[in-house]
Amino acid sequence: MYSLYNLFKFIFYIIFSINSILCYDPPKRRYHNSVIIDHRLLIIGGNKSTTEKTYELIYLDLSQSFDNTNLPWNLIREGDLPIYTSSSTAIVGLDNSTIFLIGGFTFDKNTLDYDYSNPVYTYDSLNSKWNKPQITGDNVLAKQRIRGVIDDFGIIYIFGGNNATNFTTFDGNLHNEMNTLNTSSMTWKTLSITNNLPPPSSSYSASILPNGIIVYFGGQEENDTLDTMKNIKLFDTKENEWSYMVATGEDVDPRRNFASVLTLDGYIIIFGGRSNSFASVSPKLAVLNTNKSPYEWSIPSGSKVNSPPSIYGHTANLYNNYMIITFGYDIDNQILNSQVYFYDVTNNTWITSFNPNSPSPPSPSSRPSKFLKPLLIGTGIGVYSCQAANDDDSEYELYIFGGVTASFGKVQ
Repeated sequence: MYSLYNLFKFIFYIIFSINSILCYDPPKRRYHNSVIIDHRLLIIGGNKSTTEKTYELIYLDLSQSFDNTNLPWNLIREGDLPIYTSSSTAIVGLDNSTIFLIGGFTFDKNTLDYDYSNPVYTYDSLNSKWNKPQITGDNVLAKQRIRGVIDDFGIIYIFGGNNATNFTTFDGNLHNEMNTLNTSSMTWKTLSITNNLPPPSSSYSASILPNGIIVYFGGQEENDTLDTMKNIKLFDTKENEWSYMVATGEDVDPRRNFASVLTLDGYIIIFGGRSNSFASVSPKLAVLNTNKSPYEWSIPSGSKVNSPPSIYGHTANLYNNYMIITFGYDIDNQILNSQVYFYDVTNNTWITSFNPNSPSPPSPSSRPSKFLKPLLIGTGIGVYSCQAANDDDSEYELYIFGGVTASFGKVQ
């Protein structure tokens, strides 16, 4: 038995060393969410079209180096979403293990009917489990095309959004109220604000600064107009007050369905988006400096070299010095984008390889309990295998050409 085990082990290593094709090839998508937990970039929901939805929970392991021609996607087997969702918002809780998935166009996975009965779902990344939390407080409408942020006290802030009433055209009513979700008491609240209310908005950018100010700009307003990018809306979470600012600097086309990240030194970097006519916008990438008063827009010269195509409906996340762009719709080529793009925010350059600066690996206790880890894949019959990484003596299954199956466990 021991020699047979070593034979299979030898065959596995030979095939795996030659074959660089990964275990999971995720569906292309747009209007999804992405968050980072313990060096894992998780992709949540989205759709391929108005009729084709996705529900798998996938991730990239950011503790490893890779390039954007060979993406090591992994599938969390027990992470399937309980519903189809797009144009929602996802926020990581203060425990860095809970994801709050709020709003969006949600569909029942069995009937494909719209289902707004649960506007909030939570995902426990430690146990790979989705839950429907019991939430008290104010009655809050289910909204789409929103962005949420969380403060240091665990309060999630969600401004405005679209409440779809026509499920054919996806049209509905825009809103301008500020809703909060207390993640400790699981309580909704609609803040009573009457002064300086901004116009109803959706598809905007939202970033919360260390001083508790939420910076909003861009997106769609009433009468299907796009707000100019120099009109900055500021919400003070300590005083529950709105104020406004007109940014200076370079001109940036108005846009919706774009993505943004906030750097540690106070710069908001945006990428992509579209016009109301689904056309590309210029520049693709721009930077808002919140350290100046008023804030100032600039366009880094290096951001135009080797730039990705014009895309919208994508997401952006900041990890170390990298802004990571995932999926979306490629306007230039009129196709869904399957690529991942990396922007070095320190040197203002687009790069093709991701090389983390030796981040500490996630502790075993904080890892998802069950996920798919790529072993090998080939073009012959049955040459496909994945590892259920649960414990040291999990059984590994190796599929060999011709449909012969062999399995082996931990050698005693």
